[in-house]
Amino acid sequence: MIFQSKPQPFPMTKFIFANQLRGIAALLVVMSHYFGVFFANQDLLATLTFSPNVHAKPAPWVHMFELPYQGPSGVALFFLISGFVIPFSLKKTSLPGFLVNRVLRIFPTYACCLGLGTLMIYLSAHYWGQTFEYPFRVVLANALLVFNQLDMPSMDCVNWTLSIEIKFYLLAALGAGAFFRRSPAWLLGFLAAAMLATWGWTQIPSRPFILFFMELNYIIFMLIGSLFYQHAAGMISTRSLLARIAVTLAAFSYTWSIGPQQSQFPAVTWFYYSAVLVFGACYALRHRFKPQRTLDFLASISYPLYCVHALFGYSALKMLMDIGLPFGIAVALTLPAALTLAYAVHLSIESSTNALGRKWGERLSRNKVMAAPLAV
Repeated sequence: MIFQSKPQPFPMTKFIFANQLRGIAALLVVMSHYFGVFFANQDLLATLTFSPNVHAKPAPWVHMFELPYQGPSGVALFFLISGFVIPFSLKKTSLPGFLVNRVLRIFPTYACCLGLGTLMIYLSAHYWGQTFEYPFRVVLANALLVFNQLDMPSMDCVNWTLSIEIKFYLLAALGAGAFFRRSPAWLLGFLAAAMLATWGWTQIPSRPFILFFMELNYIIFMLIGSLFYQHAAGMISTRSLLARIAVTLAAFSYTWSIGPQQSQFPAVTWFYYSAVLVFGACYALRHRFKPQRTLDFLASISYPLYCVHALFGYSALKMLMDIGLPFGIAVALTLPAALTLAYAVHLSIESSTNALGRKWGERLSRNKVMAAPLAV
């Protein structure tokens, strides 16, 4: 049976399906932004890239590449994958090792990509004759992923997910033992506290608190990935997995429906439900996933691609179209350029800092019993 009633712990040393899903998720987000957001949110893009709103009109063929599920589904898959792999990292390292590994996994690559994006929007401002207005403190707050807490704008409108990832890492570090307990008490306690806190969010009008409750929705969702980890580790049965997913989705739906994003319920949450189905199907068929060059390449550059594509792509598309190129040619030049940039960042920054994070994490975890490794 694909879903075994008594799952065996770690039948493989690497879950290929999760890695390849990461590459697909990144591509979904890029396609959503280049073919959808680029036309649908031109006022926002003008602000992000220090350029005028040119009121670009998409050709009919563009809609073939922009589907409403792409962006939310890609983000949802990213969150599920993180929830799934983080317990593996916690299991095989000490707490200091885990934190060092995560810091070096996230911040150097993002800072590099943000630097490239900042350079691109600076050039965009110069091209369009506008003033580059971001002070250093805004750039620094974005690079450190604390812009929400400091009530500053997101420069690229994609790093909000990384800010949530950081909070999930901290929560996982504080409650690391919960991931390795068979009892559902920790899950039920957390979900109850989250629902109760969200129920009272309207009593706290401060923007940072509103953002906190918005981010809490996604942290609840990420726990679903951790439930798949428990099943893979042989800690819970398939029946328990399905029951706990149902309870967690119910809590996720409740907090979203009454929280700061309630106007999006259920239109957006349907994409998150579908992402759970896709992830679950791939997990069930995990033994059938094999190395595949294209998907593995996308997976390897998925993080820098996610981080670098927005500011670079929006600016490049607008400037290329301004010099007379139709959108089709502009995007045919911009997408490969974004992939190339991401690959360059992967080779020059991401690979080395990830290796350094693993090395330092291992040094800080020499007395930790090592579990089967998973590429994350």
